[in-house]
Order: sequence, then C-alpha cells, then structure tokens
Amino acid sequence: MQYIPNIRIIRVMCSGMVDPIFVIEAFSRGIDGVLVLGCHLGDCHYISGNYEAINMMNVTRRVLEHVGIDPRRLLLDWVSAAEGARFAAIVTKFTLEIKELGLLGGIEGKNDQELRFALGAAKATLESEKLRWVAAKQTEFTTQGNKYGEVFTQHEMGRVLDGIIMDEVAINEILSLMQQKPVSVKEIAAKMNLPPQRILRYVASLRKKGLICLHSIEGTSPLYTLQAGGC
Repeated sequence: MQYIPNIRIIRVMCSGMVDPIFVIEAFSRGIDGVLVLGCHLGDCHYISGNYEAINMMNVTRRVLEHVGIDPRRLLLDWVSAAEGARFAAIVTKFTLEIKELGLLGGIEGKNDQELRFALGAAKATLESEKLRWVAAKQTEFTTQGNKYGEVFTQHEMGRVLDGIIMDEVAINEILSLMQQKPVSVKEIAAKMNLPPQRILRYVASLRKKGLICLHSIEGTSPLYTLQAGGC
C-alpha cells in the first residue's frame, strides 16, 4: 500500500515505551512532526502500555505548548498490525498536516537560537522528577484518587499538570539564561515576557535551593548566576 515516503519508522516494543524525551530529541534533530502509533486501547500486550502512552504524550503536548511549539506537531493514534490501509491513511494525513504547518519554528515564529532555547527548556522540564511522578500517576488519580481518597476529574488533572509545567518551564528557562551570563531579574522578566515579581519568586526559590547565587551588583540591579559558575 502506498503512503508518503518522507517518514522514518522507529519500532519499539510498546507505545508506552515512547519517552517524552524521545519526542524532544526528534525535534532537536530537525524533525518537523512526530507520530506515535500504538495498539488499539484494550489490545495492548502489556495491559496498560497504550494508556500510559496517552498520559505521557498528553504531558508532552502541554509542555510543547508552554514553550511555544505548536502541539499539532505531535500526534498519538492507534492502528493494529492488520490495518495496513489505516496505517497508510494516518501517515499520509499527518504528513500533509505537518507540510501545511511548515518547518519547525516557522509557524511558531522562532529562529534557530530561540528554537534551541525552547526545546532545551522543554527537555529539562520533561526530565523533572516532580512532573514525571505526577504524569505517571494520572490514571491512578483520576480513577482511584490520591492518598487522601480525592478523585480528580480530567479537567482538574490538567490544571495540576499545567501548574507544574508552568513553573518548571520558567525555572529551566531562568537557569538556561544564567548559564549564558549573569543576569538581573529585570533582564530575565523582559526576555521571558513575565512579571518581575514572578521572576523574583523563582530566583528566591533557586537561591534557597543553592542552585544560583548573587554574582555582582550592576548599578542597583543584582546579577545572578549558576552556583556552579562561581560567585
């Protein structure tokens, strides 16, 4: 069966094994769209693998959106080994949609440097232990509840994830900026288009954790840098 040929297939044992970091690595290497295909729900050889794929790709899309990457560049869908026609149709449709979006960074309005910055923040966010723990608990929290017996709706779970992602993305962008040179709260706020008060809160938290420190004073503005960079 014919389908558009500009696709690279990577086989894995289960769609649940597709780590979010793999998606970010693909985008970092110049891929314009990532399609994750798994067995139909209820047909997974590993029982709940494709349900975990839903959870992890949901988180990945949210992170991409938070760093300014169009989430339509990532698609999760289902096809069995016997559905050759369906596979060809999904691949062709997705490829045409990505072609319409254009090269990564185009519709997002990001140059190469901004794209690297965004993807770096996305990768660091998706490596966060806190986010990965909550992401892995999505099914449990929406069916059985947390340790207090509170069951979350999908909407509530989404708000929890968005809150964590928002903080983690901001923190990782701040650390990335400080890796380049010592910066002030005002500079960070202007670069990230966020209120200085919010940046100050993140900076205070990072100083308390010993991740950053005061580098010097420029005029009346304190400059901060990574602790490892020397203070």
